[in-house]
Amino acid sequence: MSPLRPFDTSGTPRLVVLGGLILAIACLYWARIIFIPIALALLATFLLSPVVALLRRTGLHRVAAVVIVIALAVLLVVGVGWVLFSQITALADDLPQYRATIARKIADVQRVGKGGTLQKVEETAQDVMAQIRRTDPQVKKPMPVVVTPPSPLGQIPRIVEPIGGAVFVLVLVVFMLIQQRELRARVVRLFGPDRLAETTRALDEASERISRYLLTQTALNASFGIAIAVGLFVLGLPFALTWGVFGALLRFIPYAGAWIATSIPVFVSLAVFDGWMKPLLVVGLFVVTEAIIAFVLEPLFFARSAGVSSIALLISVAFWTWLWGPIGLALAIPLTVWLVVFSHTVKGLEFIGILVDDDAGLDQHIIFYQRILAGDDQEAAELVREAVKTGSDLAAYDSILVPAMARVRRDYETGQLPPAEYAHVIETTRAVLDRAIAAGPTPATEAPAAEVPEQVIVAGCPVRDGADRVVLTTLNRVLERDGYSLQIVSAGALVSETLAAVQEMNPASIFVSSLEESGRARHLVKRLRTVCPEIPIVVGCWGLQASSRLRADLCAAGADDVVTTLAQARNDLLRLTPAPERTLEGDDDSTDSETERREGLGLVAAREES
Repeated sequence: MSPLRPFDTSGTPRLVVLGGLILAIACLYWARIIFIPIALALLATFLLSPVVALLRRTGLHRVAAVVIVIALAVLLVVGVGWVLFSQITALADDLPQYRATIARKIADVQRVGKGGTLQKVEETAQDVMAQIRRTDPQVKKPMPVVVTPPSPLGQIPRIVEPIGGAVFVLVLVVFMLIQQRELRARVVRLFGPDRLAETTRALDEASERISRYLLTQTALNASFGIAIAVGLFVLGLPFALTWGVFGALLRFIPYAGAWIATSIPVFVSLAVFDGWMKPLLVVGLFVVTEAIIAFVLEPLFFARSAGVSSIALLISVAFWTWLWGPIGLALAIPLTVWLVVFSHTVKGLEFIGILVDDDAGLDQHIIFYQRILAGDDQEAAELVREAVKTGSDLAAYDSILVPAMARVRRDYETGQLPPAEYAHVIETTRAVLDRAIAAGPTPATEAPAAEVPEQVIVAGCPVRDGADRVVLTTLNRVLERDGYSLQIVSAGALVSETLAAVQEMNPASIFVSSLEESGRARHLVKRLRTVCPEIPIVVGCWGLQASSRLRADLCAAGADDVVTTLAQARNDLLRLTPAPERTLEGDDDSTDSETERREGLGLVAAREES
């Protein structure tokens, strides 16, 4: 999905934006009695709007569709609540018959503590209290406090408040579903009609992320509840289905819900079962099930589905719980997703998306360069190996190594890298490349059906220093598989020394490596063309756009082609350089097959150039 262009607030100072955030947090806290029902209603609207849209496709009026959906939702909630209440009431009625089992459990605990650490601590505390009483006999005994039960009339506000909040949320959901089109129009008007496309994309992105999160979370929680219900039924715990439903519902509370759902079944198992084996099995069932979902399934689906990083999820849970209490704990992730989408739209709040979004927003070559600067060679090599596993080594070098070297050169030229650190980065990159290749998978070797009497020599000419040489070394590793040997001239050599080295090699082709858009590459190509008029010359402009003007200047100086990636360099060298002579025993058609292969590579290169 393409990033949204932020709402322009560039003229607003950052301190004003920060003050606005603090004021918004204060309003959310002090006016939570209003904002919590609104947030719950918005969440319910996102859940029910697809069902309303489905009924609308059958030809129903919007009001009729909303009434049907709301009625079904209310009946479902009331039905589930009634079943759970009935099950809990039946359990409470059955508890007295388990008194003997509970008494035996308490006696076992007391017996374990007798003569042990617990008893020693208790005896020490009693001795200390007795000593205090003997030294201060004038201490008056505390007056008994008589607690009178509250009046039934005083309990009315506590009963009416949650009922009134639920009715308010229900009414809000009804009006939001009915006036959904009007609400979208007001949001578009808020951001301006000229931002119609971007506002629509923001609303669609919020709906998609929240729906994806709710679907994934519902599936995981349902799996948790089914596993718990089946396990408890096998163990023989009464009302296993009830505990499974409770587990699935309470697990919507991030991080703490599953352990809250564990407490009641464990207590019931202590009252129902004789001995300690089955209660311990109940605890193990919850622990194993939660561990599988939390540490295996959720890292694969949950954070990616929400579009929020795992660390941000934990911080957002703590923040919304502090702000709104238990309801904030349940609404933490949907509210955070809304905040991320909003931060992508409003300029000045981009830092929220950077801190919270699951995508770090950095290219792989920047992460590679940053790891090299931090001295973390192992992680940098691991980044290259992972890129090779997901694609090919050539694609990994083009996406990581080449742009990283171009950025290193640019930072050096702008003064961000001192000369000593610049040289250290180049040497470290060469070592990391060797480590990544050595630790990578070894390609399967085919049966030796061909013999190469002599490798084709390609002269590699770095324009400036070791950074150009690193790219040439990487290209040499790629060309070796095709029977070519890229012999590299010393980096930093004078032009005359480079020309003498190239003439001594007598290469089949010449490759010039350049990480800068200056006259050095053009001058070197011009001199090479003078001393080697018949040898093909290819120029690699790494990290540059290779504009038409630069390409024209280099070709006018004598270059046969200009490339920007190692893949293009390989194709051009295979097309312009004579192929290695191969002799196949008992096969006279080897030359024809090799010619066909070269013609195929030429067609591929021609298509890439077009």
